[in-house]
Amino acid sequence: MSQSLSDLTIATYNWIVQRPDGVGFATTSQDQRQQVGSMSLEADMDLKPSNLILRDRMYGSRLELGGGLSSPALRLGDLTSGRWNGSTVRLLASDWHRDGDAIPICNGELDKVVVEGGEVSMSIDLLPPAIRRPPCIQTSPECRAVLGDRHCRIDMRTRRTRLCVIKANANELTVDVSDIDGYAMGRLRWISGANCGVEQSILSTEGNKLLLHDVPEFPIKAGDRAIAHQGCDGRRTTCAERFGNILNFRGEPDLPGSEILMRFPGA
Repeated sequence: MSQSLSDLTIATYNWIVQRPDGVGFATTSQDQRQQVGSMSLEADMDLKPSNLILRDRMYGSRLELGGGLSSPALRLGDLTSGRWNGSTVRLLASDWHRDGDAIPICNGELDKVVVEGGEVSMSIDLLPPAIRRPPCIQTSPECRAVLGDRHCRIDMRTRRTRLCVIKANANELTVDVSDIDGYAMGRLRWISGANCGVEQSILSTEGNKLLLHDVPEFPIKAGDRAIAHQGCDGRRTTCAERFGNILNFRGEPDLPGSEILMRFPGA
């Protein structure tokens, strides 16, 4: 029995995913490659929307995706290692048998990934980044600026170093840099090895040893290389003594907080 075009599904979902470092891919739910405008979408992703929640209030709007991972562009190890954390996700719909631009459905940021068996589910936060930020500046004892941003104004080009792992035990590393004491609370970005592209937080340092905040998804081997960025604990003394940047300090350590209400007279 023959079927007409009107009996078939003609709507396709199109995904455009981009990591913070610029790496990304575009894919479609159609069974063959599709051209949408100037963009070519590969037909190698088996993810479909399972739940779309749109709310009037500020929080709660999100998109749930479910399916299997069949694309070489989005591997399970990359998801669980954090390579795609913070990625922007765009969902569009198009008519596969007609030329024309795709209709945007929603934009969001990859929030959470859950893997059970061979199935994967992803949660996309649809709250715009501008709404996530506090509407006004709040006071805090520690500095609110991020080291190297436009508020801090420290030039980070001279405060990073390349290093090579000599020995590794889970998240404890011995590197070929003799003194990395200024890199506690900083960031480490892998540029070789199985964790290449993954960024981790540095918990503490001592001499040529450093402790990462968590154990990476893939084992670290001797010879793996990374770029370490200096860190800051946000204290006024650190800002003044280590960075000489007290004029740009964005904290109020001398401002009494709510704990002053708990004090007794004479305390």
